Order: sequence, then C-alpha cells, then structure tokens
Amino acid sequence: MEFLLYLVLGGFAGVLAGLFGVGGGIIIVPVLVFSFTAQGFDAEVLTHLAVGTSLATIVFTSINSVRAHHSVGAVRWAVFA
Repeated sequence: MEFLLYLVLGGFAGVLAGLFGVGGGIIIVPVLVFSFTAQGFDAEVLTHLAVGTSLATIVFTSINSVRAHHSVGAVRWAVFA
C-alpha cells in the first residue's frame, strides 16, 4: 500500500513540477509531509523528514545528471575546479 501511495504522489508531484516549471522540491516536500502523516509518523519530525528525504533524492539525481553530462563531454571540469 505504501508503495502505491508513493507512486501516485510522486507522479502527481512530477507532473505539477513539469507543468509549472518549478523545482520538484517545492512540490515534493508538502507531498512527503502528507504521505508521512498518512503513515502515522510523529508530527514533530514530519517536516525534517520530508526535507531530508527530498535532499537525499536531489543528491542522487544530481550525481546521475553530472555523470550523464560528463559522458557527452558537457562538463567543463577546469571551470569546476
């Protein structure tokens, strides 16, 4: 059941982020707060848990993006350094 909840809410957040052209974090954090509330997490940690989860996904997405851009020579490492 939790997997289905995350699948539906993630799809919803992704579509909204794509339609409005905003970063996914502005939509996914409230969605995560909603889903964590539905699962019965303690109210004191809901926001921290949602922001931390969002940041964790951003880190992995960014790493994959850098690897993809590097594979086609689109990263100027001299500028980065």
